Amino acid sequence: MTLQQVLFGAAEFFVSVLISFVLVFATYKFILLVTRHFDEEKQLRMKNVSVGVVLGSILLGQAIVVKQAIYPVMAVIQIFVLGGQRSVPDYLKVLGLSVGYILMSGSLAILVIFFCFWLFDRLTPGIDQYHEIRQNNLAIAIFMGLLIVGVSLLVSSGVSALTRALIPFPTVGSLPLE
Repeated sequence: MTLQQVLFGAAEFFVSVLISFVLVFATYKFILLVTRHFDEEKQLRMKNVSVGVVLGSILLGQAIVVKQAIYPVMAVIQIFVLGGQRSVPDYLKVLGLSVGYILMSGSLAILVIFFCFWLFDRLTPGIDQYHEIRQNNLAIAIFMGLLIVGVSLLVSSGVSALTRALIPFPTVGSLPLE
């Protein structure tokens, strides 16, 4: 273990904490904004467990997807820092791109989750999921929550692949294969 490894590990930890707080609270506020008619906070104050299960599942689903984007971003930052002489604009560019990729993965997670709600609504016309959750139907809430988590687990590898494909890895050298 070297001091450099410890410093990069600590940096990744702090970046992960920052990302998690920003994305969780931003996602929560976004959900409240998009679903004003539902008033989740009022439902939570009324001890509606179903709303808590669904909101928690949304945040967990997003975390599952975004987690897959953090590692490639941190790897690029580490390679970039170790790769030699860089200017301040180069560092700012990598930092901006990194934030953009994490925001992209968070946005993709939310889109997929809302798509899950829409698709469930279309595939089950006899169930009004919003009404059932508002009425504290825990069975529907658990089903929706597990649907969100399951789809997030499956989508996370695709988001990871997309993030790795879009991130411009810095040049650190090449092996002569001739």
